[in-house]
Amino acid sequence: MNNSVIMLGTGSPRLNSERISSAQLLNMGNLSILVDCGEGATMQLVKAGIPPQEVKYLFFTHLHADHILGYANFLISGWVEGRRELTIVGPLGTKKMHELLLDMLKEDIAYRMSLGRPRAGIYDVTIIEIEVPSTVALDLPIEITCARMNHNVPTFAYRFEKDGKSIVFSGDTAPPTDGLAKLAEGADMIIHDSALTLIEDDQMENAEKIWANLQKEHCTPAQAASTAEKAKVNSLVLTHFLPKMNPKKVLAEAENVFSGDIFVPNDLDVIKF
Repeated sequence: MNNSVIMLGTGSPRLNSERISSAQLLNMGNLSILVDCGEGATMQLVKAGIPPQEVKYLFFTHLHADHILGYANFLISGWVEGRRELTIVGPLGTKKMHELLLDMLKEDIAYRMSLGRPRAGIYDVTIIEIEVPSTVALDLPIEITCARMNHNVPTFAYRFEKDGKSIVFSGDTAPPTDGLAKLAEGADMIIHDSALTLIEDDQMENAEKIWANLQKEHCTPAQAASTAEKAKVNSLVLTHFLPKMNPKKVLAEAENVFSGDIFVPNDLDVIKF
């Protein structure tokens, strides 16, 4: 069985020529699931050799811009290329976002339909909104559960499990991460927010104030490693990196805490589990 995750986007909201913002493609058996859809995610799928129209499930951890701005391209391009069914899972507000997008693009969609494309895959998208931690009920051979994270908007981590193999996507979160550790207990792999990778020469306006606030919303590599160690997972994949972060320092910080395998990936890296 082929179980892997393609790290389509390992960056943050900050512009970075080497990393787009958050997006990962989970391959579990013969099923592909997109987790978050930052700007550029669809082209990353193409670069990875994955036809976007073949991805029929998308999970949003939350609705911050760096996790959703690629959705318009994913929706329209996949439909144009032949996708005729799509299921979206996300927090409350996902349906409204989708409907606003359809309204904004209604003339474009109408034109494409006038050329013969059907309503299927664009006007019949299934939207499942999550309000509380639960099992996500989908007609799939995968058990999917979620837990609420500690962030400034409703944010959910997801655990996908099939035939004894499991992987967890944290989304954005800050400590305490006890709920995440419980969700990830015994998992093969956790993809964990590690946005708090200190930029020593950050010149952004109000950098100190922004950094202080970020500590209430995200994790350091050591904090992510602590969650992974507590959950007794096999592998930790760090992501959500700010520009100019030092991969060696990030790895060293996590290695001081977590005894399993640690990955500090680049965009488009494929990691098996």
